[in-house]
Amino acid sequence: MLIHKYLLIILILFFVSPAAFAQSDTVRQLDAPQFNRILHLNSKARCIDVRLHKAFLKEHIKGAYSAETSDILFHLIDSLGTDKVYLLYCKYGERSLMAGKLIYKKRGIHVLSMEYGLDDWKASGFTLVK
Repeated sequence: MLIHKYLLIILILFFVSPAAFAQSDTVRQLDAPQFNRILHLNSKARCIDVRLHKAFLKEHIKGAYSAETSDILFHLIDSLGTDKVYLLYCKYGERSLMAGKLIYKKRGIHVLSMEYGLDDWKASGFTLVK
């Protein structure tokens, strides 16, 4: 019976592609306090707002760059360099997660995304530039 369990585990590991696990490793999601801590303690951290530019102009995290399109996003990353720690955010966390996956696919860079976006940032009591 024990041999059957080990055999089953080996078969599962053999047939499950490593790519199935890789997707979750491409973007690490952080809550607002974790995001803020990395933003302020890591000198290589670069914050990118992936909402529409008009939303960015209304309010954004201090020091953030605006990248409303993938073209702008990749131009920004190319100009800042691949040795940075990229922290992405949007309003709810979905757009930044998708942008992070795209960055990994196109540039092979692992990025960090604020899981619940600016709503979590505000709820955590952090300030925005208006």
